[in-house]
Amino acid sequence: MMAGLNLTLPEPGNDGLFRTRLAGRHARTSEAFSALREQPEHLSSAPHGEAGLYGGSVPVSDDPEEGKWELISIRDEILLVVSDGHLTRQHSESVLPEGYIEFHFMVAGPVSVEFSEAGRIEVASPNLTVVHQGDDMHYQVSCGPGLWRSVGLYISRDYFHSFLRASVGVDGPLWQQLQKLRNEQVFCHQMPVNPQVLTAVKQLLENPYEGYRRLLFAQAKAYEVMCASLDLWQAYLESHHTAEVFSSRDLRLIEKARDLLVGDLRHMMTIPELARAVGTNTSKLKRGFKFLYGMTVFECGHRARMDRALELLGNERLSVNEVAFAVGYQHQTSFTASFRDYFGFAPKDARRMADLRNVRARSSSAGVTAAEDS
Repeated sequence: MMAGLNLTLPEPGNDGLFRTRLAGRHARTSEAFSALREQPEHLSSAPHGEAGLYGGSVPVSDDPEEGKWELISIRDEILLVVSDGHLTRQHSESVLPEGYIEFHFMVAGPVSVEFSEAGRIEVASPNLTVVHQGDDMHYQVSCGPGLWRSVGLYISRDYFHSFLRASVGVDGPLWQQLQKLRNEQVFCHQMPVNPQVLTAVKQLLENPYEGYRRLLFAQAKAYEVMCASLDLWQAYLESHHTAEVFSSRDLRLIEKARDLLVGDLRHMMTIPELARAVGTNTSKLKRGFKFLYGMTVFECGHRARMDRALELLGNERLSVNEVAFAVGYQHQTSFTASFRDYFGFAPKDARRMADLRNVRARSSSAGVTAAEDS
């Protein structure tokens, strides 16, 4: 585990991830690994030609508290990235398509993914997210701030197809889904992880060895994780869950539908109305909301209503009844019940808390003024 790499630092204001840190802005995943390999004095172990193994680590930033990435290559067919740290600010970068099948295991940390500036996904943890980009689809990944632990497997397309053929054959929905992916589309599927997968992922994060044995341990665990994840993925598909494939146009339409949904909270559009308004069908709209926002259309609209109501209750000139009407409720009693169910306290209590914050703010402001005048 070595630090002190001759790094290409991100430009000011752009806190990138391992690609930016190792190979500069807009670098590809393979270029980051190549940059690491070209500096053998900084590798955790000398590259082993027969085993096809090499690896090393890179600090997230000049702040040692932010942690590190560990990168390990297994014959350049499986690229392993282990992330462990506590980010003090957000880090983001673009991921350009290279044909990898990506398995991302989130153990802890706030992460979001934005596909071709068309739609944003919040990734929960613990979670397995499988991604496969079409050749014309890039995505932007953003991490932090906060505790951040994850493992990523980037598996070359040819190797994964061989693994899939030998493991489960080419007749299943997974193979068919991957084969149908077009250049302008992205395949993405989020699913919960089972204890077997989570245990192996945590063992990768807590690799107890150094040098060559560290690489061998990581290789063994990477294969274990890949095999267990395939079983998990197959079982998830067989339980009538479908993996999602969306084009850039689909994602733009779903984002437009969300804007319409929350744009006028006095009138909440129905799913058929939203679908017609943006030019898609109700099935894709519902699946798209779950894909991008991790919630149903109703849940997204309800959250927007409640958040707006809480904001309006800070306005002393509006009554609770007026706030209820502003967010689409005809009766104050039904609004109060929904508000209490959502936040755990009544609108009048939110009003009191807002009044108290305002009093404190005015008091603090007056204290500053008095101090300046003295």
